[in-house]
Amino acid sequence: MYRGSDMQKQLIECYEAFKASNDFDDSLSGELTAPLLLSVTERWQASKRRVLVIGQETMGWGFDPVHDWCGFKGHDDSIQTLVNGYRSFEFARNNPKNHRSPFWRAYRHFREVLGDEQDGIDTSVLWTNLFRMSISGCSVIKEGTPEEVEQLRNASRDVLHAELRILQPTAVVFFTGPNYDGNLDAVFPGLERSSFDEFDRRAVAQLTHPSLPTKAWRTYHPAYLQRSGQWQIINTISDQLLR
Repeated sequence: MYRGSDMQKQLIECYEAFKASNDFDDSLSGELTAPLLLSVTERWQASKRRVLVIGQETMGWGFDPVHDWCGFKGHDDSIQTLVNGYRSFEFARNNPKNHRSPFWRAYRHFREVLGDEQDGIDTSVLWTNLFRMSISGCSVIKEGTPEEVEQLRNASRDVLHAELRILQPTAVVFFTGPNYDGNLDAVFPGLERSSFDEFDRRAVAQLTHPSLPTKAWRTYHPAYLQRSGQWQIINTISDQLLR
């Protein structure tokens, strides 16, 4: 396990603040899963090109060492346990069903473009989510009340902004699709969208915001890109990563 990262130490401090400052009512706490917490790799720190892939929600991502929010809050070592879990998950390498999914194929494509091995933990492409907890392993958007969605979005927002500040990605790709645009705007107030290449702006948009690098895009979830025959968007974004 890699512990010597200054970035990782800063992330741990961020996660400790997140753990200490967030409390939810009993009915919600009992349904929340433990949060997705990142582990920084050596390659990320050494690379001149670092891509952060941001998905929609954390719904059964394949590693559940703390089980739920109450376990996360109640155990002293829960943050390190979840960081270790991120490494053990290895970007779905050890979860065959997820590994074959369009999301993880698109993720691995970015790794290949940047010269990384397609699998393994040491990479310059990291992954996080707009919502980092789920409600009973299901969608916050579908299962939560409007008040719960706002609470969980705000809790995730603060951590995501800290991750962006600490990790300093050179490019960010949101695989969140237009249905999450309201939540994306709430997380990044004043977010601006502009056309990208020849594509329709609903399918993919270039993003501008003080918290994001110059290279930042929002496009559909890769599962929809595959179904709709728009996988070329992945290739076009990939071309931009090397410029």
